[in-house]
Amino acid sequence: MPNHIGLFSPSIRPLAMALSLGVALGSGFGYGFYKAVFDSKQHEQSAPTKPDCVSRVEFEQLQLGMSLTDVRSILGKGIEVKRSTTEVTFVWKNPDGSIITLTFDKSSKLAEKGQCEWK
Repeated sequence: MPNHIGLFSPSIRPLAMALSLGVALGSGFGYGFYKAVFDSKQHEQSAPTKPDCVSRVEFEQLQLGMSLTDVRSILGKGIEVKRSTTEVTFVWKNPDGSIITLTFDKSSKLAEKGQCEWK
């Protein structure tokens, strides 16, 4: 009976090592592919669906008493710049430097349309 050290005979060891290496590399490539596809879909979902520019027409659509959700459906998310117990203020900045400032009351209804200057 031959004296073998390990699980496989010497003639099968290279084949077993190659198979193990192939499985390990294949799993790694599969995982990398999965991550690349998953991450790209995640970025697509989080990307804004609306451009970062607010027009005068959109500003004129805003009516006092509108909900924050309704305003965001027109202008996009905006940036919260101030919060108190009774109100919260958001701004929307255009690439040209023009700014829209809106204040919402504690029930998230549009209470004040701030100054808006288009350059």
